[in-house]
Amino acid sequence: MKKTLKIIVLSVLFIAVTAIIYGLYCSNTLEIKNYSLSTDKINSQVRFVFISDLHCKEYGEKNSDLVAKIKEQNPDFIAVGGDMVNKYSADDHVMRELLPKLAEIAPTYCILGNHELILKDEIDFKNDINSTGAKLLDNETVTLNINGEEILLGGMSDFPYYDFNAPDFDTPERYFWDDFKESSKDCYSILLHHQPEYLESIMQDSNVDLVMCGHTHGGAIQIPFVGGVFAPNQGFFPKYDKGEFDLYDTKMIVSAGLGDAYPVLRMNNCPEISVVEIN
Repeated sequence: MKKTLKIIVLSVLFIAVTAIIYGLYCSNTLEIKNYSLSTDKINSQVRFVFISDLHCKEYGEKNSDLVAKIKEQNPDFIAVGGDMVNKYSADDHVMRELLPKLAEIAPTYCILGNHELILKDEIDFKNDINSTGAKLLDNETVTLNINGEEILLGGMSDFPYYDFNAPDFDTPERYFWDDFKESSKDCYSILLHHQPEYLESIMQDSNVDLVMCGHTHGGAIQIPFVGGVFAPNQGFFPKYDKGEFDLYDTKMIVSAGLGDAYPVLRMNNCPEISVVEIN
């Protein structure tokens, strides 16, 4: 009986230690995730990098490893999908050290995530981001000219149609969204928006070609053939955990993100640098 109990205890310890080691590996190994999209709106290739949810994490000294991997992708531009900081601290030095290095690689555009929105009265994100050479798209749009192609890039900081803003929804996000979806008729359009879970309700007949999101951390733990276990706002077994989704005629890509806002090790879900090619 004692021998059997000893075997059980040792087996449990072995499984626990193995799981922790594997979780640490998954949580700290950068992965390049490639996406290829087709469109008849442009005639030459556009290639960009999307990162999100760094949460002050560093890969190498001052994120040197992260920067090197992004540079290897040779992007036409870089998009940053919010939550570069942690809501628990009004310290954005990791973001301010990273963004100038990204801006040297390619034009870099950022949006705010929910953690930035929580800290917006403590940190001047517009100044801190724009002073690095990157540009904050806070319910703003920019037209990019890449390889002779015109790309409409917009950043929406929050969902425009929360119930507590009803009935008039008199918010900057709503006015931005009305303008952006109208402008999307004229050229290929990419919307940066941190949280994916609300967008399905507004994408029908939007004219938007592509949406890039983060926020979910890939569901933290990925179970084969099942998907992510938990995502903020969506709860357990989220519909939009990571990867490519169809929202009517719009493609949505959800990044697994880079950092860890919660004390949960990733499993089968490495930190992600998303590389998107549009042909």
